Amino acid sequence: MSIETPSSWEFVPHQHRGPHQETEPDAHTRSPTKHNGPVKSAGLMTFMGAPYCEPDRDKVRAAGAKVCFLGAPWDLGTIVRTGTSSGPQGIREASTQYFPYMFEYDVDLMTFFNVVDCGDVPIVPGNNEKSQQFICDYVTECLEGGAKVILVGGDHSVPIPGARALSQHLGRHRPDAKMGYLHIDCHLDAAVDWGGIEITNASGPPEALKLPNCNAENMAHMGSRNGLNPKDWMDFWIDNDIPIVPMSEIVERGIEPCTRFIFERAWKDAEAIYCSWDTDSLDCSCMPGTSCPESYGIKAREAIQLARIMGEYGADVLELAELSPIFDPSQMSMKLALNMIYHYLGSRAVTLRNRGETP
Repeated sequence: MSIETPSSWEFVPHQHRGPHQETEPDAHTRSPTKHNGPVKSAGLMTFMGAPYCEPDRDKVRAAGAKVCFLGAPWDLGTIVRTGTSSGPQGIREASTQYFPYMFEYDVDLMTFFNVVDCGDVPIVPGNNEKSQQFICDYVTECLEGGAKVILVGGDHSVPIPGARALSQHLGRHRPDAKMGYLHIDCHLDAAVDWGGIEITNASGPPEALKLPNCNAENMAHMGSRNGLNPKDWMDFWIDNDIPIVPMSEIVERGIEPCTRFIFERAWKDAEAIYCSWDTDSLDCSCMPGTSCPESYGIKAREAIQLARIMGEYGADVLELAELSPIFDPSQMSMKLALNMIYHYLGSRAVTLRNRGETP
């Protein structure tokens, strides 16, 4: 039995269909009343139990989707350990353990944003350039379909094609508009090249600065610390007069003023922003399941606070990088990463609702 909706978007709790499926429109927000209701059976795994939608602009638009979840399971652009190819599926798995209703915001994320899961970008093993082009193409389809994108990697080379897709999308529709670019990471990732290769997981910000509608005035970095930040990376930020907010400053000033500073800079006179959030920006005590875990980082409570503030400002593409569930058998890393996304969406929903706006 299907649920009648104004568009082709349709929710079936965790994609379960059968004699024991839930049939009520709000079944995904409440305690289950039948054996195979929400959280009783994972079923076919999608993000939040959302409908699957092909990454095609016409189908995204027909579904009325305002948020597309897109996986980018690529981790061969890394200069550290691999394992992030399982990041998207880790987020999906974690989402089977939660309802999409967030009581802190009194909002059903699923129906407020008409969330759809557009699956994973196909990758070409050993071919960074072609795989990145596929990522760009898939993000483009979601954006052209009128949706914002939750893009989950994958290593931190994912923002190179992700930001390119947003830049090209903005250029097609608003040729004179500017875009912002935010980089939240333990590492400065400012290698103009790494051994002659320009599109690695350490090259995102320099590649973003090459985009025609992205400039230094709308870029910022937050979260850097420790010894995997060579001098030439630091020089990139200084030479281009782009501010960095290191972890020491977050500890001194607090997460809220630092987060507001980078988002206000990114949004100043900009029409869109790309936010790249590396999970290793978090402290290894609460995020061991990342490709390059580091101490002296953002704690779990601060990460949720950051996500909530982020939701006040919004982003056209929120990309979460370097989640590696394989390194965390406790599953707390993927659950925390999921909650970062959930709280971002919850805060975004309340912000729009309070303004009388729709997604």
